[in-house]
Amino acid sequence: MQWLLGFLLRYKNLFLYLFFVISIIFFSYYQSEYHKSKIFKASIFINGKTSEPLKKLTSYFKLKKINTRLLEENLYLKSLIIEKKYKSNFKDEIKETPFSLIQGQVVKNDISSSRNIIIINRGSSDMIESEMGVIGSIGIVGIVNQTTEKFSSVLSILHKDIKINAKHKKTNAFGSLFWEGNDPDKVKLSDISIINKIDIGDTIVTGGMSTYFPEGIPIGKVIKVENDERYYLLDVLLFNNMTNLDNVYFLKNKNKSEIKSLYR
Repeated sequence: MQWLLGFLLRYKNLFLYLFFVISIIFFSYYQSEYHKSKIFKASIFINGKTSEPLKKLTSYFKLKKINTRLLEENLYLKSLIIEKKYKSNFKDEIKETPFSLIQGQVVKNDISSSRNIIIINRGSSDMIESEMGVIGSIGIVGIVNQTTEKFSSVLSILHKDIKINAKHKKTNAFGSLFWEGNDPDKVKLSDISIINKIDIGDTIVTGGMSTYFPEGIPIGKVIKVENDERYYLLDVLLFNNMTNLDNVYFLKNKNKSEIKSLYR
């Protein structure tokens, strides 16, 4: 008790000052609308400034939860986009898209060889199978080659041995998309007849004539046009940054087995 009394006596002037300041603020708040407004604004400012560091701290610890929620939202939105693109091809019929999406995360991404492989943290236990298409946030990524229980290897579109059915969006003219092994941001599109008008800046999308990708998934834009007087050879700048992949989506086609059975 003695220490408390000594403490109060030592700081009595400070306590008196604070008492008068609080009293003045209290009376000003209730006696004047002007002062009430100013005090209220000051309290909002002080409250915001004091709460901001705490909010940042709590947000930091919630980042994993927030990131998971955003991935789920992106997965849902991607599914809606693919469903809309699929249904737009069947305007006179009610069609349910055969494609569903499974989210994954890149754990290794090679870009230094001519046959690049991507490792993703989803495998057979997550219903991932070989020959499933993989897309990123704004374009295609590759095709599943092999799976283990927890991981899958994907042939990147930066792989000299794969060709992807693609088309010129404006004219619906189909061609074959491939990588020559040079720039990681550019691919080639060949076999489009020169009867189609193609301009720099035109968009290239998936053609849909495979079990890997539905029609209309973005690939890139035309940056160079050449022809041999019969067919075009186009340079296409990829929308996806293949050197900086993180979250990706597997495309599961429930009709794949049925379609492949017709090839035999």
